[in-house]
Amino acid sequence: MERWLKGVLLILALTAMVLSNKFISLGQVHRLLNLGEIIFLVFAVLRLLGYTREKLGLGGEFHFIKHVLFPFVFFMLPLIVVVFVPHNPTPLWKFAPYFLNYLLIAGLVEELLFRGLLFASLEERFNGWSALVGNSVVFWLAHFAVGLNASQLIAALIHSSYRLAFRRIEPLIAVHALWDAAFIALEPRFSGSWGLIIVFPSGKPSL
Repeated sequence: MERWLKGVLLILALTAMVLSNKFISLGQVHRLLNLGEIIFLVFAVLRLLGYTREKLGLGGEFHFIKHVLFPFVFFMLPLIVVVFVPHNPTPLWKFAPYFLNYLLIAGLVEELLFRGLLFASLEERFNGWSALVGNSVVFWLAHFAVGLNASQLIAALIHSSYRLAFRRIEPLIAVHALWDAAFIALEPRFSGSWGLIIVFPSGKPSL
């Protein structure tokens, strides 16, 4: 079996494993199970198929403008908008645990699975543009449990475009976690033109 196909099959298996957490509750044991799944997922992606870290978007050439400045300005700076709309006044010490939580369960897991392994597998078999579209659609469909909407697909396409252009996913891991944490912890309420400002760079729905 070719490596790219093994990658796709592994993605399906790991995604099913992650999604099962939304439908099965094991009480306090569930937290340990989640941590074990994350450890296994990272091991499986990094070790089982033989893709290099560079192929997965976790290494290679580093450029400050591409990999730090651009993600900050394009992805993170728009979060300032949250200050100007109604939101929960959450102090930093309460926000930090939200960020760390989503850094693991959303940023690391989802970006490593989709923009990392799935992107590399599809690019190996087809080409970069097919990987961009293909992994975005699969990422979008994998969110059926929380309800599908166009903003999720927009977010996936934007993240995948960054992956294709700049070849790294570390900034996407941090960005993904920050946006999820901000929307869950702060619950900003957008209306009118604010919604248009926030949807484009983040792919988050206006509330």
